[in-house]
Amino acid sequence: MKRLIPLAFLLAATPALSQSAPDSQGPGRPQRAYANPSALIAADIGFARLARERGQWTAFRETADETAEMFEDGRQLARTLLKDRKDPPATVKWAPHLAWISCDGTAGLTYGAWQGPSGGDGEYVTVWQRQFKGKVDWKWVLDDGQDLASPLREVDWAEGKVADCPARPRPPGDPAPQPGSKRERKEGSKLPPMRPLAGAIPAAEGGDSKDGQSRDGSLAWRSTVLPDGNRRFTAWIWKDGAMREVIARNFKANGA
Repeated sequence: MKRLIPLAFLLAATPALSQSAPDSQGPGRPQRAYANPSALIAADIGFARLARERGQWTAFRETADETAEMFEDGRQLARTLLKDRKDPPATVKWAPHLAWISCDGTAGLTYGAWQGPSGGDGEYVTVWQRQFKGKVDWKWVLDDGQDLASPLREVDWAEGKVADCPARPRPPGDPAPQPGSKRERKEGSKLPPMRPLAGAIPAAEGGDSKDGQSRDGSLAWRSTVLPDGNRRFTAWIWKDGAMREVIARNFKANGA
């Protein structure tokens, strides 16, 4: 698989799977979230590098959130599925092509290509959530993919996209700050409150379907295991005043 040269420089500046976040709110206070698609892409690349250096399933275990799910004969908790699984002699290689991140930077997803150690190509999608425990870590919460008859078109760099920021309701009588003012910049840097999805998305399909979202609702995703074992993954971001579909992939049963 072609090494993405611009992202190699990114990795040199960003430790694998972690990023120190500025905390201007003082010690002991919550760190502010912000959208950084480069850090999300670097986390995915660091994940792949860790697999090469430490072993494929070791890397999956070390970077997984406690609630992380994979798909093998249906939906499975990664910590259960991979608990005693031995690393293969050679690992799958992968690299992201696209990334989407919520406005508040608390969740994102990557989509890219993988290549088997003895040949064979495929695609994958990984959903990430940002952790706020000392250093700011990205951990994956869902991973799915499948074989492909031919490889995805190579890219020179991964492209990152950021959701628009949902408007937050203002107290009655509190005027909105002037565009570009100090007050607007200060308010825009705060972590948006937990809220429902920022906009309507289609109803869930039949089968085992689960939804997830960022804290501010500007990124949402759904994974569905259909009755025949095939799977569907769909994600939306808040763009131009509505939730817009950004990816929809059908995965074959046992194709991860």
